[in-house]
Amino acid sequence: MEKNIRKILMILLVIAIAVSLRFGIEFAFNLIWEFFDLSTIFGYIVRTFFVAIFVLIWLSITLRSENPHQKLPWLLLLTFEPVVGITLFLTFGRNFKNSFRYKNRPLMHKDEYITREKRPHEVEFKLFGYDDNTQELFHVAHHLSYHQPFLNNTKIEVLKNGEAFYPDLKAALKKAQKFILFEFFIVRADKRGREIVNLLMQKAEEGVDVKMIIDGLGSARMSRSYLRKIRQSKIDLVVNDKIYFPLFNTRINYRNHRKIVVVDGHTAYTGGMNIANEYDNTVDHPYYFRDTQLKLEGKAVKSLTSLFFKDYYYNTNNFFDNDFYYPETNVKSENVVQVLQSGPDSDAATIRNLYLKMLMMAKKSVKIMTPYMALDQETLTALSIAAQSGIDVEIIIPGEPDKYLVYKVTKSFVGNLLGSGVNIYQYQKGFCHAKVFIVDDKIASVGSYNLDNRSAVIDFEVTLLMSGAPLPRLIADFEEDKKDSTRIDPKEWANRPLITRLVEGVMSIFSPII
Repeated sequence: MEKNIRKILMILLVIAIAVSLRFGIEFAFNLIWEFFDLSTIFGYIVRTFFVAIFVLIWLSITLRSENPHQKLPWLLLLTFEPVVGITLFLTFGRNFKNSFRYKNRPLMHKDEYITREKRPHEVEFKLFGYDDNTQELFHVAHHLSYHQPFLNNTKIEVLKNGEAFYPDLKAALKKAQKFILFEFFIVRADKRGREIVNLLMQKAEEGVDVKMIIDGLGSARMSRSYLRKIRQSKIDLVVNDKIYFPLFNTRINYRNHRKIVVVDGHTAYTGGMNIANEYDNTVDHPYYFRDTQLKLEGKAVKSLTSLFFKDYYYNTNNFFDNDFYYPETNVKSENVVQVLQSGPDSDAATIRNLYLKMLMMAKKSVKIMTPYMALDQETLTALSIAAQSGIDVEIIIPGEPDKYLVYKVTKSFVGNLLGSGVNIYQYQKGFCHAKVFIVDDKIASVGSYNLDNRSAVIDFEVTLLMSGAPLPRLIADFEEDKKDSTRIDPKEWANRPLITRLVEGVMSIFSPII
């Protein structure tokens, strides 16, 4: 469970600098005014300068194409405390697409990095054996993400928790003959982390092409000595958007939250799990950790390969499109699967929009497990309408938090959902980190995407949309998780202490930027 210590310290540092700057400017202005004989023109120029900056930033936020609820926290902060608001906005609030690192990567624009898959206008894709609603959903997903659906040629295995995922991953890595693509938000130098990274170094020494991407903030707790050891090995290591100083640096906000492993182009993994002890319940740890990972074998692996190389290209400006990384596979299955990716470089909130489409087409049931829940108005409305329409909407959230303030945001949405007839369960066995979304027990999404604004428009995410063979296992796991959870009683929830509801209400205002 990631405590994000470094991220918290960086945020506190930025806030401390912002507050110090605010009082420092006021003190300097008063000091100059008191001890130096300057005309009132000086004061007028200084005030005009700060007002001009305030107005420009205020207008830039107001003119954005975002929904009003995404703008409101910044506008409130700027209005009540301009200096602090300006400092925080220039650090956390600037648009990713205005950054030089995005503008100088043309293959990221309009998803030009996808070179091995059919574009929507290039193929008329029919999902034989699936109903019209399912076909429509995958067709829409193809238009939004540009990654194509793969029918009956990709096996999917559901791996529950690290005790199933890590042994399977290590076995696949040991069999690698040509290349390994390895990308995670969090990689730790603990027991499980060292086992897997040491295995990667061993395979690199054997001549296997090993490329590794870790997030500069998510993996910040990895020691410099161990990081140096990886760099000195034959692993091609890339640290995504490393942060040297957080002030006025948008890199602190836009993080790569994806989890991708590709082995020899025929086997891949993705889901909610990172590489650390707490994801494996066979390792001694103070709490039980619930998560879901997926193993793929077959043609859909190429989508994860291209997505990995997009992230590699973003960080290095080197793009790989060799046949070496895209071997032909011949696997038979009984399912359809499609990779969905989203991030601040996307033209729209791709995964969020697909979830809205799934909610709109739901006829019987919606099953969701999410560790964090900070809903935009569209998702909140869609969930509420689904429940009010008689659809059985069930959401499992953690019973205990890993991040106190973020958990307050999650709880701030519970009341509205309960009032609409949504059934919400708090997971009691430990901490639930799985990101699972199932509609009508026939279409599911599993990946790195949390049900919050950060996953929707700020972080780089990936999920798999699927139907067919994997669904019974995902449904069975959800029902088992529900048995390990406690259903929230609407009357008891409404009678919580006033101060608790007040804190949650305040935190909900800032949910679009947390």
